[in-house]
Amino acid sequence: MSESTPPRCPRCNATVGANQEYCLECGARLADARPGPLERTSAGIGQRPGGAAPWVVPALLGLVIAVLGTGAAIAISNDGAEPSAISTATGGSLTVTNDGSTLTAPEPTEPTTTTAPATTTAPKPTTTPKPPANPAAIVWPRDRRGWTIVLLSLPQSNGLAGANAKAAELRRGGLRRVGVLDSGRYASLHPGYYVIFTGVFDSEAEAASALQRARAVCHCTAYQREIIP
Repeated sequence: MSESTPPRCPRCNATVGANQEYCLECGARLADARPGPLERTSAGIGQRPGGAAPWVVPALLGLVIAVLGTGAAIAISNDGAEPSAISTATGGSLTVTNDGSTLTAPEPTEPTTTTAPATTTAPKPTTTPKPPANPAAIVWPRDRRGWTIVLLSLPQSNGLAGANAKAAELRRGGLRRVGVLDSGRYASLHPGYYVIFTGVFDSEAEAASALQRARAVCHCTAYQREIIP
């Protein structure tokens, strides 16, 4: 090549450099360049000068066939696969099929619960227990000397039943220790009366301390009296 005319590729007529071994446009080996180590090695396994290695095109073709085969195998294996279900945030499921369509399962519904109305039990009315209809009468102890409170003195001509009925009435009114004495049996009492009394006391002071309550219950002029057999 002359220095005035730049060298060109003998295959595609592209301009090349002075020390360029291969054409950058078509890849042909330039005749004026000296073969390098790689070229000499390739020539030893059957590379033709001025062209690409003879195994390059078959290798590329085989690679393309392998890629296509792998894709076909994946597609065939997915034909019989079951649709995959993906849980959703709301509790349902999203099913993806092979053809790209989606099937959405209905979201679970919460069970409806019915609450029975609360039943209230009315409190039972509280009642104050009534005193016994006829509390037991007390009896003055035999041969006992002591003090008591005389509530009423009824003539014996009215009968013992009337005296007992009055004593029972006073007991129901709140005086529990109420009884009837036959005044003729005691030296300290006037004979001929049924004496309605309350309490058996050892001293006059004890009888006096209970006198006000006795008067408040019986609404009478009660007084303390010593009982002497």
